Amino acid sequence: MNTRRILGFCDLHTSPLIPNLNDRRALGSVTFLGRFAIMDFTLSNFTNSSIDTVCILAHRFPHSVLGHIQSGGVWTMNTKIGFENIFFNENGLNRPSWNTDINNIIANSNQLKNVIDSYDYVVVAPAHYLSSMDFRPIIDQHIRANSKITSVYVPIFDGKKNFTKSTLVTLNNDGSIKSFKRNSKIKDDINVSLDTFVISVDVFLDIINRAQKINKTFNISDMVNWLLKNENMRIDAYKFEHYVIPIMSLKDYVKNSFDLLKYENRRKLFRHDWPIYTRTHDTPPAKYLDNANVKDSIISNGCLINGRVEHSILSRNVVVEKGAVVTNSIIFTDSIIYKNCKVNHIITDKNVSISANIEGKEDEPVFVKSGNNNL
Repeated sequence: MNTRRILGFCDLHTSPLIPNLNDRRALGSVTFLGRFAIMDFTLSNFTNSSIDTVCILAHRFPHSVLGHIQSGGVWTMNTKIGFENIFFNENGLNRPSWNTDINNIIANSNQLKNVIDSYDYVVVAPAHYLSSMDFRPIIDQHIRANSKITSVYVPIFDGKKNFTKSTLVTLNNDGSIKSFKRNSKIKDDINVSLDTFVISVDVFLDIINRAQKINKTFNISDMVNWLLKNENMRIDAYKFEHYVIPIMSLKDYVKNSFDLLKYENRRKLFRHDWPIYTRTHDTPPAKYLDNANVKDSIISNGCLINGRVEHSILSRNVVVEKGAVVTNSIIFTDSIIYKNCKVNHIITDKNVSISANIEGKEDEPVFVKSGNNNL
């Protein structure tokens, strides 16, 4: 790979708002598979691609992002020159339509102006598409082709029912992008934009500077589309041909979480040569007592199991008491399922205590919010 320096942006502004799941926190900081946060995949992709300088663009609830990232040392391989920095645009709270990734960068320009000249390229990637993506071959292609902007897409073959809220790309014969458009759910064979871009720094700065004059509500993806439509700028494309998990809805979150209970799917997402880093909590191993019966589940550190757990995902420090039954459910950190309670098809927030039976449906799980104790 070219040795020129790369600046990364983990863009939480493009993450969808999913009722219940991220009512109180950024989607990037939501627990996934009991151990990780959703944003861990993007941050680890930066780290594994030798991109040590990363700015996290927080759309809302920056405290949840800061609480997970802390010093950022988990994802910084080069501690001498690397850093993780969280950007947040407080003024955007008063005008939500203006709370974009571009306005966030502008609001924090003082933090960037002293270092931006040291970088040749910028990589912008969202958190809500989970993958093990190596940015290095994308950057290499961008450099070889002398591209201004390279957009990453993934071909899929079930577009009528998957990635239904995503943006699609159509391609010219030379492999560049012809257009961006929303998934109309009428075709299965489609190319999905992953809202991931490699942009030469001079073009990136031009985008940031011009966006306010064109439309104050535009984000980076909007500006790329505008340049394509209005100035016929060539947008090169990179085909990513690996496993990608969208988290665009609660249905996506539940379905894709449970799909990863299958080993063959986990191996597609978690590669042997591509670690996914996360914050360490130094919790003890899970403890299984005499009455524990666990099948087809992910049990995180610190759990205390003395009941039955089947086809479920338990985050750290979850307690399942004697006689309790947990099936087809996702239980977040520090929750308790009391003695003899039966829960099926539920999702709990953190710090939930359940002392009554709860029955949801496969396509309509019950979400139990924090504070809803002793149900």
